[in-house]
Amino acid sequence: MKLAKIVIVGKDEAGKSTLVQNIIPGALNIERQGRTIALDYGNKVHGNYKLHLFGTPGQSRFRIVRDVVARGMDLAVWVLDYSRQFDDRDHEILHFLTGLDVSFIVFANIKPGVQKERRQVTRLVGDPPQLKEIIIGSAKSGFRVTELLDAIVEVLNSDGVKDSNQKTITKETKASG
Repeated sequence: MKLAKIVIVGKDEAGKSTLVQNIIPGALNIERQGRTIALDYGNKVHGNYKLHLFGTPGQSRFRIVRDVVARGMDLAVWVLDYSRQFDDRDHEILHFLTGLDVSFIVFANIKPGVQKERRQVTRLVGDPPQLKEIIIGSAKSGFRVTELLDAIVEVLNSDGVKDSNQKTITKETKASG
């Protein structure tokens, strides 16, 4: 079984904790007055991976927590609140993600009944090389969460991750081994 560290980022109230709880009911959440102040954590086996999911706080004042939690991640998931205006905070997160040498997936979190298109998200975030997939779904209802997990595994398979004895496995390693 391969291990993967997945870090979930986004601005405050985007649905990061809700997404983690939907994927892993009962996941750890360190919060105060309903707001994550440290992290969410849980793990789940999906495909041939044990996914360690870390949700980060979205408030700007806790940016240092996000930066620390993100160290050593294999993949990021950006929960983009599609019901709110794309603002400076979103631009800061996009800058953070594109400044890393790590792939990311956008999970555009929608409210039930809202119709949105992938190309609208692409217009907002552009097409940076680290962006591997855009999934429009709902953290609250679970709509397309399984597709998100499948996309995570697909990206991990294409990027290469550590197996359980901490050796990096890449496409090149597999071809030569």
